[in-house]
Amino acid sequence: RWQADPGAPSAEASPIFIVGFPRSGTTLLEQMLDAHPGLRSMDERAFLQKVIQKMQDSGEYSYPEDLHRLGPSELEVLRATYWESVRGVLKLEPGERLVDKNPLNIMRLPIVHRIFPNSRFILALRHPCDVLLSNYMQSFRAPAFQVLCSSFERLARGYNDAMEFWVRHAALFKPAAIELRYEDLLEDFEAQTRRISEHLGLNDVEALHGFQAKARAKGFISTPSYSQVVEPLNKKAVGRWRRYREYLEPVIPALAPAMKRWNYEA
Repeated sequence: RWQADPGAPSAEASPIFIVGFPRSGTTLLEQMLDAHPGLRSMDERAFLQKVIQKMQDSGEYSYPEDLHRLGPSELEVLRATYWESVRGVLKLEPGERLVDKNPLNIMRLPIVHRIFPNSRFILALRHPCDVLLSNYMQSFRAPAFQVLCSSFERLARGYNDAMEFWVRHAALFKPAAIELRYEDLLEDFEAQTRRISEHLGLNDVEALHGFQAKARAKGFISTPSYSQVVEPLNKKAVGRWRRYREYLEPVIPALAPAMKRWNYEA
């Protein structure tokens, strides 16, 4: 069991984490939240990885095996490491809450729960076959992603690894999280924005509806999803995988557990 951390910040003083496999709608969610006057998002950053590295640098702790050994002072140092990194890229005004959108943080749930146990999560979901197709058709710069996206088989393994990690650790840690399907957001935008607002304790749900204008004003979003978040919401990409079914057919059995869990049809 982990030691209780008397210094753990409240939900309001903790980041909001948007996680999920890449190309699952995380950028759309981020831009929606960034449109709220009480929230600020930042470009995708691996700041949690810096925190993990800080923990390991002492030579006394291994990650994640030794998370339970961390005491209040060590946890405070790790939180300070995170916030110092954040301050290097943006300045939060008093009362503003940070939105940390990085799909890969789905694999960093243990460190988040240790240093920010009261943080709120949104797990972005999308039909697994559409996720794989979108990644396969995307040109990523990172060599690791280029390898991952070189075949549907590799993508299916990576997808299952990430989602199974989340399911396993969410059952263990029970984070304050909602699972939000991209398709449901497009089908009933107002109902889903109310879910998000209630989950995060936001007062002005209408502010989330104006995200496209704010995204256009930025002029640049450093993810492959810029065009999708500045255009009117549409369902053009929903079910696109069916046009390529013959290529995805070999990996559908591997994706079946995820499709069943999140109510997607093959």
